[in-house]
Amino acid sequence: MSEQQPDVDPEIGQAFYGFVASEPQLTWHDGKPRLYFKAGQEHYEYGPDGSRTKLPTTFHDVVAFRGAAKSGGEMLSKQDWFLAHGRLETSTNPNTGVESKEFIANRFGPDAARMNIEIGTPRRLSQMESPNRQQPQRQGGFEPPEQEQPAREQPARAL
Repeated sequence: MSEQQPDVDPEIGQAFYGFVASEPQLTWHDGKPRLYFKAGQEHYEYGPDGSRTKLPTTFHDVVAFRGAAKSGGEMLSKQDWFLAHGRLETSTNPNTGVESKEFIANRFGPDAARMNIEIGTPRRLSQMESPNRQQPQRQGGFEPPEQEQPAREQPARAL
């Protein structure tokens, strides 16, 4: 009797939460980057008494293209926990005819709850704008407004 994995789709809609189960492979096809790796997703069943039972972990194909592939290739390593945004697609292997599902990611991020990460300084809007765009000219220094000085000192008044 062979033990079979349950036929469970990843618990995803437009997002995927899991860990990198294989070494990410960044390849180039016609000058465009493509990232591929297997991702594991843990599943749990919650009982009415609040108990939690771990179900078998399922494994899924994750693919990314262009910018997501480059950033994922730089950021992700085997055993990293991640969050991804994208879509689930069904594909058929032309050699075997076997149908499978893969998650096409267009954004990756680390799972800050499970990973010790240091987040860098965010880019500022001025750094992200095109250099061709004209910026308004700003004055170099700050001059405080002039304050009127009383002609003579006023005595303090008691209430």
